Amino acid sequence: MKHTRSLLALAVFCLAGAAHGQSGTQEMQFPGAQPKSSANWSPPATLRMTVEPSAPAAAPIHDTPESIAEYQRCRTVSDRAAVTNEQRTAGVAACLKELQDRRQPR
Repeated sequence: MKHTRSLLALAVFCLAGAAHGQSGTQEMQFPGAQPKSSANWSPPATLRMTVEPSAPAAAPIHDTPESIAEYQRCRTVSDRAAVTNEQRTAGVAACLKELQDRRQPR
């Protein structure tokens, strides 16, 4: 009988220890199971990239000397006529729009 009580007490202590041990341990899986707020978090070890072929780059724009001279004339006239910074900004925007319009194929 005393032997049975000892075994029973030992079993109770083992179960209590196992229950305590389970609450104190944390199972982690890499990657992804760790919260990002964890100090030991790191991104996945495998990175996959998909590269799709793109269209060839467009040819660079080369303005003609006449177009550049027209832009500079527009800027000079616009800057001289402007009284406020807003007028000057609007004038520059208009000159740039005209320059861009000249770049469009016709």
